[in-house]
Amino acid sequence: MWFPSMCPWCYNYYGFQFFNFLFFGFIWWIIKIFVFIIVVLDIIKRDDLKTIEKILWLLVVWFLGIIGAIIYFLLSKRENKQNNK
Repeated sequence: MWFPSMCPWCYNYYGFQFFNFLFFGFIWWIIKIFVFIIVVLDIIKRDDLKTIEKILWLLVVWFLGIIGAIIYFLLSKRENKQNNK
């Protein structure tokens, strides 16, 4: 049976690949938490939303993650522009 540790020129490649996975996974996790905090604070600070709307947006962001945050920012900015006209 062939193991990566038996291949001296392949070991660094597999180790580097594992390091990249951990490093970029950690970076992605930090980005998700940062975006989630920004969106939650934005939802809480908005005065034009009713309480039930805030709860629904928080649930959307919680269950859909980054996709929910993108949806929130796209739709909330459109609603604000319509309200200002």
